[in-house]
Amino acid sequence: MIEYMCKNMRELLEYSKNSRRKRAFQHYELNKVHGECSGLTDREWNNVKTRGKTSYTQSSKYTMHKMWRDNTQKYDLKQLKIINKA
Repeated sequence: MIEYMCKNMRELLEYSKNSRRKRAFQHYELNKVHGECSGLTDREWNNVKTRGKTSYTQSSKYTMHKMWRDNTQKYDLKQLKIINKA
């Protein structure tokens, strides 16, 4: 966030230089308190579970395939009359 509008290029360069210094100082302070970032240990790395590609649930398979098989049949006129009476 810009606190104020820069009026010329020199002010903009000065502002960006100061904001980088502020950000670097904040990073330095965080490292002083919490320590530097490090990679995962072997135990932490092996505990991470990544899921691979899975198939859909059975209900989804039913609605995508078997449910529509009855609707693809071609009916003749006699069958349609029987269906409408029921």
